[in-house]
Amino acid sequence: MHEVTGAELSQLLGEGGTVREVAADEPDLHGLDLSGATLENCRLTGADLRGAVLDGVTVRGGSLAGALLIDADLTDAAFEAVDLSRVRLTGALLTETRFTDCRMIGADLAGLRGLAVSYRLDRSTLGLANLQDVVWRKVTLRGVDLSEADLRGADLREAVLTDCTLRDVDLSHTRLAGADLRGADLGELSEDAPRTLRGAIISEAQAADVCRALGLVVG
Repeated sequence: MHEVTGAELSQLLGEGGTVREVAADEPDLHGLDLSGATLENCRLTGADLRGAVLDGVTVRGGSLAGALLIDADLTDAAFEAVDLSRVRLTGALLTETRFTDCRMIGADLAGLRGLAVSYRLDRSTLGLANLQDVVWRKVTLRGVDLSEADLRGADLREAVLTDCTLRDVDLSHTRLAGADLRGADLGELSEDAPRTLRGAIISEAQAADVCRALGLVVG
């Protein structure tokens, strides 16, 4: 992997071409227009991309762990098998943005811009992520691990969670009316389950788990 400075990386990405196998620690890319660029197997740990425009950008492999994408425009961007641990997306615009097979442990997705949810999170890991007040109404999530994520105040009404993990998730004040959780792993349920899962659609097996959490014997 080739080490480059922030200035060199900025020039490479500004050309809108493909950048492969480069590394830069905490490069300053804030406010730049990187539309149409492609990054393949690059390591840009802690990159400062605040307010940057990544319209149509493709990132395959590599790492953006700890990157600041606050208020960035990620319209039509695609992230495939990227390490996005601890990435901060507060206030970012995710329109037709796609995350596939990404590691997003501890990511901050609170306060995303846009009224309509039009981004995808497929087969990605969002354990310990900050998802407070996120709007996922009518969204379909597939293969997403949300273990220990903070979903307080989130809107998941009529969402469908297929092959997702919700172990030890904080669902305080989460809106779940019509949310289909039959294909989700709810983990070990507590006696608060009837309250936190109120309005959600669950399977018979999950309902039995709720009863057991309440100390009821199902005959």
